[in-house]
Amino acid sequence: MENKSNNSIKILSEIISYFAIGSLLFLAIGLKDIDNYLDWLTFSAALVFTGLLFGITMYFVLSYFNTNIKTYKNSKGIGILFPLTFAFTLLFFGLGSIVNESLIQKTECKEYTIQNMGESGSRQRAYYIFINNGEKIERLSFGKAFNNKHKIEENISLCIITGRIGFKYYKIQGKN
Repeated sequence: MENKSNNSIKILSEIISYFAIGSLLFLAIGLKDIDNYLDWLTFSAALVFTGLLFGITMYFVLSYFNTNIKTYKNSKGIGILFPLTFAFTLLFFGLGSIVNESLIQKTECKEYTIQNMGESGSRQRAYYIFINNGEKIERLSFGKAFNNKHKIEENISLCIITGRIGFKYYKIQGKN
């Protein structure tokens, strides 16, 4: 019986490891356009913390059904807890971004003046504009084509969109 339990834990460990590697895709999805969130740090922290809690909860649920999970280590010395929490953290980060941006609660559009423009990086350049939203200067990224088309002191129409989860982000007016 012990051997069958260890085999099932080995298989579960492999599945969770592949799941953790696959969850990197959700990290990329979550990071896409994160510059355009009004409070990207709170957005990120909330989703990462939720994923971490869910991963830990899943670990304890699995441990309840098979107590050997707590002591199991694979050939590289990694247990089940790390890849499980890693996977759910990235999964929740990406899915949270998808849900927030696909289900719009409220949209407020108005004109903003471009205060400054810039680019960063050397190999993979990122193009930024800076606007004053009334409270603070925001750094937004809409890509190279947008920066080439607009100039400093030019007015642009942007919408502040409140997503389903309640986090706000900027989007160019009329662009889906």
